[in-house]
Amino acid sequence: MDTANTGRAIASPEIHAEPGKAAQPYQGGFFDMHMLEKAFVALLNHKAWVIGSIVACLSLGLAVTFLMTPLYSAASRIEISPQAPVETDVKGAREKTLANEMSFFNTQYSLLESRSLAARTVRAGNLLNDKVFLDHFRLAEGEEGAPNSAQRASMAERAEKILLDSISVSPVRQSSLVDISFATPSPELSAKLTNLWVQQFVAANLDRRFAATSDARRFLEQRISTIRRNLEDSERELITYAASNNIITLEGGVDSGNGRTVGQRTLAAADVEKISAALSEARDARIAAESQLSSSVSSTEMSSNQSVSVLRQRRAELAADLARLEVQFGDEYPEVVAKRKQLEALTQSVSGEANRARSLNREIYSSAITRERELQAELDRITGNYRDQQRRSIEYTILQREVDTNRQLYDGLLQRYKEIGAAGVGTNNIAVVDTATPPRVPSSPNLFLNMALALVAGLGIAAALVFLLEQLDQSIRDPSEVSERFGLPLLGSIPKVEAEEFEALLIDKKSMVYESYFTAQTNLTFLTNHGAPRSFMLTSTRPGEGKSSSALSLASVFAQTNKKVILIDADIRSPSLNELLDVENKVGLSNYLTGVEDVAELIKPSSMFGFDYMLAGPMPPNAAELFSSSRLRQLIELLLREYDHVILDAPPVLGLADAPLLARPVEGVIFAIDASNNSARAIKSALSRLRQTEAHIFGALVTKVGRRNEIYGYGYGYGYGYGYGYGADKNSDSDD
Repeated sequence: MDTANTGRAIASPEIHAEPGKAAQPYQGGFFDMHMLEKAFVALLNHKAWVIGSIVACLSLGLAVTFLMTPLYSAASRIEISPQAPVETDVKGAREKTLANEMSFFNTQYSLLESRSLAARTVRAGNLLNDKVFLDHFRLAEGEEGAPNSAQRASMAERAEKILLDSISVSPVRQSSLVDISFATPSPELSAKLTNLWVQQFVAANLDRRFAATSDARRFLEQRISTIRRNLEDSERELITYAASNNIITLEGGVDSGNGRTVGQRTLAAADVEKISAALSEARDARIAAESQLSSSVSSTEMSSNQSVSVLRQRRAELAADLARLEVQFGDEYPEVVAKRKQLEALTQSVSGEANRARSLNREIYSSAITRERELQAELDRITGNYRDQQRRSIEYTILQREVDTNRQLYDGLLQRYKEIGAAGVGTNNIAVVDTATPPRVPSSPNLFLNMALALVAGLGIAAALVFLLEQLDQSIRDPSEVSERFGLPLLGSIPKVEAEEFEALLIDKKSMVYESYFTAQTNLTFLTNHGAPRSFMLTSTRPGEGKSSSALSLASVFAQTNKKVILIDADIRSPSLNELLDVENKVGLSNYLTGVEDVAELIKPSSMFGFDYMLAGPMPPNAAELFSSSRLRQLIELLLREYDHVILDAPPVLGLADAPLLARPVEGVIFAIDASNNSARAIKSALSRLRQTEAHIFGALVTKVGRRNEIYGYGYGYGYGYGYGYGADKNSDSDD
């Protein structure tokens, strides 16, 4: 066995595929390129539809371009400012966000294309009496004489629709400029309609501003009158409540920030403050008197009576003289006795003065206590009154808040009314930058643009057709799809070649045909524990799918690997092996099934391909009954004693009962699928019939793989140097 070929076969991705499991698609790094190549191949497969679609669209675009009426477009440019140039808000303009500006400009663009502006333009330009306008747009056709009111209304409605269809509004990016243009068959009419449209838009904007100002003034007047009445009523109710509840306000103020009344001071609160201050002073006087009373007698006399201090000084001097005299003259000395009497008299005088001072301090302390108690009682009385007034002041505060609110509303509305009166209508925020002039050359039709659009449309239609055709195409574009779509392992993919070259390519071991069948034969060796199955049959959905040539090829490849092989043409209804081998179909399988016992007479050798074969033989009238007998199984068992492999070329599955019957005595079935077969449903039906008979299906052999399959890596037009490409199978018409 060729080592290189064996290695190539083992490396084949289909060898290890398990029955019933779908093969995983390739997920390499060139997936995007792979998809592009698939699209390119699809375009090549349907190039006639692609070219036809593009040519048809280009022809249609060219015809439409030459049949269109030339239109002349006149444009005018205006500037739309978000606010008028003169700002009347003394507190500064309200900050506008980007969203607000976008909303403003979108509103202006919608107004430029409004029906009301079209109706205004028709009236202002007297277009219903403009002969040029009526003739160009054929508004007066069918009208005889002067139109009546209903006819003029209908004409006006049609004229408005024509203007709205002809107007074009194009904002200039990154600016507040807007281009307005009309396209009509007349250059002069286009310029006239454009300028008339712009003039009416400016006038309409002024009218809206004036109407808005007048409406605002009337609204503010009504609101000011209502708020003034509410303010008067709330103030009257506040004063009445204060008088009935004896709430007297001395002073108060207004907060400049929010206009609220703050810092109100009532009479009861003032009395509480006054009595509290007097009580604090009385309490201080009482504490001072108590301190004066509790101090030492000497300290009290010295601080309160100057006479006591003089007497004490004299007494001290006299006591000093008395002591000195007693030391000198003794106690009985007359002057000492006189001094002693004077000292006693002074002591009595000091004691009398001290008693008078203490009595005075007691009177002062008693008076301070009385004063404090009286003030405390008065404070308790007016505090109770103040607390009661506070409870009543809750309703007073609510009424005061209502008064403040009404006053704020009144002041705000009055200020706004004054501002509107001072501003008036103001300056228009729309300015004409460029007026329209009659164009010299038509703006449409544009040949290059129309042809480009036709080309794009042709490409789109072509792509849609290719996509639709690809979706309707149920053929096996990728041989590996058999695993995913039918649950069969892929045993091999056979290229599509010219019929007259098939035999030579099959014998040549370097040819692509031999390589493909050798790969299939190698994959068969992995199907069972004992290698390639010893007995198997090949069948297909319908005739002409390459099963007979594949059976011949597999028998030839097995024979060239030193295996003893016999190929049996079991399609006795439509035999083809005799045509492939170019021999006469005289005797064969049908003879054995009908009772011939000498099998050797039915077997012939093929010197060209190296295997033995048994032809179908004469066609019997009851083929299904012959296959149902036990002689077929006996034949296969008999042949397996002589041969390594017994291969049956069975009939197609659909339409006949032969294939399911032939699948019973063999180890398994190889199912041949034509890569160009567009009936996936028929393939599934055939496989279902085989599986119902519990036939063991080894896998699929995809035949007639051509150029369209190259994108999936299954093309054979490279690496071998043959001049032929992807021709037909040898028996593409007569096979099977």
